Amino acid sequence: MPDAVDPAALHQPVLLAEVIEHLAPASGKRVLDCTLGLGGHSAALLAAGAVIVGIDRDERARTLALGRLSAFTERFSVRAGTFAAVAEELADAGEGFDAVLADLGVSSMQLDDESRGFSMRSIAPADMRMGDGCLDTALSLIDRLDEGGLADVIYRFGEERLSRRIARALKQARLAGTLESASELAAVVRAVVPGHTHRHPAARTFQALRIAINDELGELERLLAVLPRLLKAQGRAVVISFHSLEDRLVKNAFREGRARGIYDECARRVVVAGEAELSANPRAGSAKLRWAVRSSLVQPEVRA
Repeated sequence: MPDAVDPAALHQPVLLAEVIEHLAPASGKRVLDCTLGLGGHSAALLAAGAVIVGIDRDERARTLALGRLSAFTERFSVRAGTFAAVAEELADAGEGFDAVLADLGVSSMQLDDESRGFSMRSIAPADMRMGDGCLDTALSLIDRLDEGGLADVIYRFGEERLSRRIARALKQARLAGTLESASELAAVVRAVVPGHTHRHPAARTFQALRIAINDELGELERLLAVLPRLLKAQGRAVVISFHSLEDRLVKNAFREGRARGIYDECARRVVVAGEAELSANPRAGSAKLRWAVRSSLVQPEVRA
């Protein structure tokens, strides 16, 4: 990817109007943007007067977001690292926020940068690391796991019923030296999956490998666990997910939190993109937004 890029042109933040509605940013309100990316959501929150702390594990994203939001340096700061680790550090330090946002999944910049190996069309090595904190690439994960372990990953994180067949084909292709790029990985899966729908037959496998490599569900579980400590009384949380595994975790955490008195309110129904947004940004089609409001009776826990 060239150095001279326009982050606003690369990225359209999903469900932006709904994020603003449910986070209710205002002058002086502190917002934690757990997935800063190219700063699309943060730009709108800053325009409303909020003070933003952004987190991203991707160095390139941090650099571009800092450039895009340079006019707001007095109200905008960036933390490097995974959002769960940084969120826990902030909570342990007694930091409190009026709102917390997490827009999960791979970013448009990462998808569109073929050198990262997220795209099934990429001729670059199948990497799929989002940034800091990853021990494996897609290729090293395939190499490290035995066939059964790889099948378990594809089934669990991709909900792929043909996981064993796919795992066998991937292991054989690596042994034969015919699997290196992301496009070759997609072709191996396509060859063993019968019948093709509108969705690429390798989409579930790519999702599974990416989730495993980046510990996406573990990160989300840690964030949801620490969220009550980060939110001030009546603080608002918004989480945008892109597949059922993430959405289920968010739904259950918010509903259980409400039952325990942690949250006064939470979304009864998932919020999705309208027709106008879907027409302008097809990637919003799988976005699911859930929100919650921290109890007015319970202050965040402060640890010494």
